[in-house]
Amino acid sequence: MKTILNLTWKELLQLWRDRLLLGFLVAMPLLQLVLIAEATGAGVSGIKFAVWDQDQSQLSQDLIRTLDNSDEFSLLTRAHSYEEIKKLIDDGSAKVALIIPPDFSRAAMRTDTPATITAIIDGTNVIVGNSVLSAIEGAVNDLVRQMFAQTGLITPRGIALNVDLEFNPTLNIRWSTLTAQLPFITYQVVLLIAAVGFVRERELGTMEQLIVTPISRLDLVLGKGLMALGVGILNFFILVITLTQGFKVPLRGDIFTFTLLGILFIAAEIGVGTLLSIITSSQQQAILIVFLLAILEVTFSGYLVPTDNMPAFMQAAAAVSPLQHFTAITREVFLKGTPVSMMLNHVIPLVLLALGSLGLGLGLFLRAEV
Repeated sequence: MKTILNLTWKELLQLWRDRLLLGFLVAMPLLQLVLIAEATGAGVSGIKFAVWDQDQSQLSQDLIRTLDNSDEFSLLTRAHSYEEIKKLIDDGSAKVALIIPPDFSRAAMRTDTPATITAIIDGTNVIVGNSVLSAIEGAVNDLVRQMFAQTGLITPRGIALNVDLEFNPTLNIRWSTLTAQLPFITYQVVLLIAAVGFVRERELGTMEQLIVTPISRLDLVLGKGLMALGVGILNFFILVITLTQGFKVPLRGDIFTFTLLGILFIAAEIGVGTLLSIITSSQQQAILIVFLLAILEVTFSGYLVPTDNMPAFMQAAAAVSPLQHFTAITREVFLKGTPVSMMLNHVIPLVLLALGSLGLGLGLFLRAEV
């Protein structure tokens, strides 16, 4: 027992000396817990909705005002045609659109059939879709109760909600979660390979031999990076095939465009992994940091909660997360078939992050001492 305790003490001292790893082990789990609590504590709120009010009655205005005054919704715009409504849903500007027919107020007072309004809901994120659906039904029920209380009538049929779930008609949770898993798994594989690339050479004592061989440091970085790129692309295609053929998740967008964006994402993670490989002192340290970063990245990726629903400081952190941008791109391409021109808010930051991380990693390695 004494021998075991001595070994335990030795391991604790070794961990204590590794201040970088110790800081990650202590701070990162606590940080993730705090961030998830911040992101999910308020629930889904501030969901942007558009409305096409063809009735323009007091009742329709009351309904719009009830939704806009709720915590769950925020009025984005008042549309004037179905085409305008459809465009707002397709490009992701609005997560829900409300269509109020011309005879809405008159039909609400009838005793034979209820008045009908149509809600078009973006179903790409099942958590948001379910929350939006429940919130709209609650707002409609509140309005019906107010209407009965004001008129004193008991017999009117009230308001019926006709729901059109776009892109995921059955709110299939697999479509939402698996399309987020593809970028996350690719992220882990690529980051891990890139993060151990140079630190493994240092541990094995072969870095000096590589440096004195007739190849430049740039060649060395490109050789390591291309290997990680090849593994990442192979993993990417395996996951795409598994999703589409194994789990029958629809791929509605262009596979060639999606592949190019996937390569861009992989390049960004290679840059991040190269940075980790340079600043860490052992493979164990690099692997643990990758693991802890992956846990933290899930918080910012929009996997659980949409980034728009996060506190401002978390939205700022998510803006510089390649995983967050590619997760949004993956869902858009798979479930919506969205073209690049409608995803520039994610594509442009991903390009900048890829160039920045690769440039920083290369510059640091060219100046680093072996």
